[in-house]
Amino acid sequence: MPTEKYVSIDELPEHLITALSKYVSSVDDDVFVLRNLPPELKGGLLARYSRAPTGLRLTLVNEFLDENGEPIAAKGTELLERVLVGFGDDSVGELEGAHVGLENVSQLFTKDIEDRRIGGSPIEQSTRYVKYDQKDSKGRWRYIRPVEIIESGLLEKFESVTDRAFEVYSEGIKRLSDYFKIQFPRDQFKISVERNGSVVKLGEEDLNDNEKKAFGNAYNFTVRCAALDVGRCVLPSSTLTQIGLFGNGRFFTNIITFLKSTELAESNKKGVELEQALRTEIPTFIRRNKIDPRIKEINSKMRNLSGRLFSGVVPDDNHVTLVPRSEYIDEVVSSILFSYTNVSLQQILLEVTKMPLQNKLKIFDTYKGIRKERRDRTGRGLEAGYPIVFDLVGGFAEYRDLERHRMLTQQRQRLSPDFRFIIPSEIIEVGLENAVVDIEGRMSDLYNDLRYAGLNEASQYATLFNHKMRFMLGMNLREFQHLSELRTTPAGHFSYKEMVQEMTRQLKEREPWSERFYEFVDYSDSSNKISRANEQSRIAGKSLQQRLDMSGDLD
Repeated sequence: MPTEKYVSIDELPEHLITALSKYVSSVDDDVFVLRNLPPELKGGLLARYSRAPTGLRLTLVNEFLDENGEPIAAKGTELLERVLVGFGDDSVGELEGAHVGLENVSQLFTKDIEDRRIGGSPIEQSTRYVKYDQKDSKGRWRYIRPVEIIESGLLEKFESVTDRAFEVYSEGIKRLSDYFKIQFPRDQFKISVERNGSVVKLGEEDLNDNEKKAFGNAYNFTVRCAALDVGRCVLPSSTLTQIGLFGNGRFFTNIITFLKSTELAESNKKGVELEQALRTEIPTFIRRNKIDPRIKEINSKMRNLSGRLFSGVVPDDNHVTLVPRSEYIDEVVSSILFSYTNVSLQQILLEVTKMPLQNKLKIFDTYKGIRKERRDRTGRGLEAGYPIVFDLVGGFAEYRDLERHRMLTQQRQRLSPDFRFIIPSEIIEVGLENAVVDIEGRMSDLYNDLRYAGLNEASQYATLFNHKMRFMLGMNLREFQHLSELRTTPAGHFSYKEMVQEMTRQLKEREPWSERFYEFVDYSDSSNKISRANEQSRIAGKSLQQRLDMSGDLD
C-alpha cells in the first residue's frame, strides 16, 4: 500500500492517478464504475464503504493498491473474512457475484436452480428454440442416467423407454415442421420493412435481396418454433440442457447449501461442482455453505405426515383456481403441506380448517425442525397470506415460465403422471397419436416401477413435458399487474397465455375493482400456436434497420 494516506484525489501523485484510472471509469465524477479488479478485492472494497472516512477511490488507493498502484487481492479477501466472521454481516455477501455456466444438467435439475429466485438471474436453453434431436459423441440420446436408477437395476428399462421418447420427438418435429408450413404458407407471411420513412408489412416478392434473407430467417424461425412448441410434448424431464447464471455471493451460498443437502444425487453432485468452480472466483463469499441434514429429514417427515392426512382424498385437477381467503394460521399450514402432497391447495384448506389447534402446531414443529442458529431458516411454506393465491394444473411449459417471477411465492408438487397427459391436436393431425399414447403409457409404467423401488425423488425423471403438474402462485396486486400484462403478450407461449388469461378473469370476477390496474392484459389469440408470427415480423424489420444478422438463431 502507499506509504501515506491520502485525503483528497488532488493529493495523488501522477503515477497513482494513472493507475487509478485503470480501475474506475472516472477519476473525477461522482458516479463511476469499478473495473479490472479481482472479484474479492471489489467485494472487500465495497464492504469497506460503510466504515471508511474517504470515498471509494481513495479507499482503493489507500488500502487496496500497492505503492506502484497494483491491486493487492489478498487485502480484499482479508477484509471480507473480517466482516463476515467478526460482524456476521450477511449483506456483504451481495457485494460481489459471478457468472456461471452449468451444462449437461437435466431439465429436472434446472428447477432446483430456478426455484431459488432471489439474488440470482438464470437463463436456460429453450426447448422452444433449440432442437433436441442430436445424439452425443457416443451415439446416445442426450439425457441423464441418474445414479439412483443405475443402482436400482432399472437402467435398462429407463434407457429403453427414454430412447423411444426421443425417437418419437425427432420424428414429431419433422412432421410438425411440414405441417406448419402448410398451415402458415410462406406466400402469406410478411415482415416489417421501411419504405419512404414509414414502416410497412410486405411479402417476399416485394423485398430486395437483403430483406429476403431476413424474411427467410423470420419465416423459418416462426415455423420451427411452432413445431418445437408442440413436439416437445414427449421430451422427458431427464433431457440434458444448460443454464447460464449470474448470482451474488449470498445467493450462491444458499443454493450450494440446498443442492448439497437435497434428495437428488444429481443435485448433490452439481452442488459440489458449483462450489469448486466458485472457489476460483469468489471463495470467501461462499464459505458459509454447508450440508444441512435438516432438509432431507424435514422433507421425509412432512411427506409421511401429508400421506396420512390426505390418503383418502382424490385430487382435483382444475386448470386454474383462485383460492379463497381463510384464517391466517390455516393458510400457513396449508402452504406448508402443499408441496408434500398431490391434492389442491383448496382441498388442503378444507382439511386444515377441521383440525384442532394442537394438530396444526405439531405440523409447524415438524416443518420447522430443530434450528440451531438463526440461519437455519424455515422453508417457503411460511410465505403464506397473500391476497391473491392461485392453484394451477398445467404442463411443464407453463410452469417453467411462470415460476421465474421473483416477486411472488411459488411452490410445486413432484412431477408425476397423476394428472394425465396433454396430447396436442397437431400430434393427432400429423399421425403420431398412437406413438405418443404408447410412449406416455410406457413412461407412466416406468414411473410406477421407480416409485415401487423407493426412488420417490428420482421417479420424476420418468415424466414428459406434457404430463400435467400442480403448482401454486401467491402474490400481491402489483405483482399480478406485472405477471398478467407480461404473460399475455403476443410473443408469449400460447399455453401460459391461456392460463394467465383465465387467472385474470377469475380475479376480475372476485375483485371487480382490481381490473383498473391490469388494463394492458391481452385477451386475444391464446390458442394460436403460430401467434409469434407477428412478433417475428417485427423483429425481422428491426434487425434490418440495425443491420443485424439473425440467422444464427437457426443454427
